[in-house]
Amino acid sequence: MKHFIGIDVASETFTASLFQAPGKPVITRGPIDNAPDGFLSFVEWLKGQHAIPHNSVVCMEAIGVYGEALTRSLAAKGFKIAIEPPLKVKRAFDQDGHKTDAVDSAQIAEYAYRFFDELRFWQPRTDILEKTKQSLCARELLTKQSVAIQNALIAHKRHVVQDKLLLDMYEKNLSLVKEQIAQLDSHIQELIHQDPSFHELSLILISVCGVGILLAACLLVTTNGFKDISDFKQMAAFVGICPYQYQSGKSVHRNAHSRHFGPAYVRKLLHLAARSVATHNPEFRKYYYRKIEEGKCKSVALNNIANKLLKISFAMIRDRKPYIKGYRSVNPLVLQHA
Repeated sequence: MKHFIGIDVASETFTASLFQAPGKPVITRGPIDNAPDGFLSFVEWLKGQHAIPHNSVVCMEAIGVYGEALTRSLAAKGFKIAIEPPLKVKRAFDQDGHKTDAVDSAQIAEYAYRFFDELRFWQPRTDILEKTKQSLCARELLTKQSVAIQNALIAHKRHVVQDKLLLDMYEKNLSLVKEQIAQLDSHIQELIHQDPSFHELSLILISVCGVGILLAACLLVTTNGFKDISDFKQMAAFVGICPYQYQSGKSVHRNAHSRHFGPAYVRKLLHLAARSVATHNPEFRKYYYRKIEEGKCKSVALNNIANKLLKISFAMIRDRKPYIKGYRSVNPLVLQHA
């Protein structure tokens, strides 16, 4: 790779910088319209700098929907694209100095050069997974609205002086939101059933106790159909439920704790699944009380169950087999001598 392109994206424009090697000047262009016409002019400018898909890498920060159209446009033309966490890029440089779009894009380009061996190249999700992700986000938003309306309704009913108009408004809005949530649940199932491979994976995931259609769909979206993330340890670290040790010498010794970084919605669904199986599943309930007897608090025990559910789910996906209740693994050496 000869050209490392860093892009700082805003809502209406973006700024690009071209980094080739240390000591060579960084070429910056911007602002460029964050629109199809701007994408075409940007690609033409890259051609003028001899930056073409087979010798260039495009790097940008994960900034949500602002960069989606640009990312898909460049990917369609064959460019390799890496989308990195903003905090990771920020920590790679000293924060003294100017803070502009041109400086940010130049730093992103230099970051791509310095950490090229660690870049993970972006692949677009399928339309079904993208629609499923949007539906999950909409459902979470409606769920928060439902809780807010329900709390307001309960609080209003406790007033001595009540307004019938407000009660009717709260009840109608609550009923409407719950109806929309039910529609989204059905829509998510329909989307997953449209793709045979996703349907097969969802059936395997749902067979695991405590895993419902929402958690299955969320795992499919987060892992891009288990293509981007195929190891449960990597997934646990990404979600933020993996415990990390904190020790140094003789004086610093803390209990292992989870950082709670990563997507909160997946972590929430895993926590709810852990609470469900700890209450209703006999095997997980024994496991839960065993952790409590070991001296772990309830939240840590539930986090252990969430990790266990994630490990089982990834094992089922790896073997392409549904969950078998009461299954016990046998050492292959025992079978050979049997």
